[in-house]
Amino acid sequence: MLEALEINGNQIDAVIAANDATAGGAIEALAQAELAGGIPVAGQDAELAAVQRIVDGTQTMTVYKPIQQLSERVAALAVDLAKGNAIEPTASINNGKSEVPSVLLEPIAVDIRNLESTVFADHFHSAEEIDGME
Repeated sequence: MLEALEINGNQIDAVIAANDATAGGAIEALAQAELAGGIPVAGQDAELAAVQRIVDGTQTMTVYKPIQQLSERVAALAVDLAKGNAIEPTASINNGKSEVPSVLLEPIAVDIRNLESTVFADHFHSAEEIDGME
């Protein structure tokens, strides 16, 4: 990120990171360039540090995948497979060799406006874990 900032004269429109840890590294580089909080940064996984950065205003959003919903769906699919029931895929994903039938669930974009109704409501993180939240 530091190199990208240098090459582009600190002219970066946004950062889309593969996960929240990578987003955190990008935000550290942006902070060194005094740009943290001024450039939109997106991550994935709703890590505690990312949620704290969202509250602080340095990370714009994270992609949240509700663990309870995921685990319930996986368990139901496993039971169906064990019983020999057919699974109805919702999509087909190309893995580079073939099309893989898949069951996809909808991820949730979490930002400052919906923290309470997502990661807090699901008890993924609590407001008490986040400095400055009540």
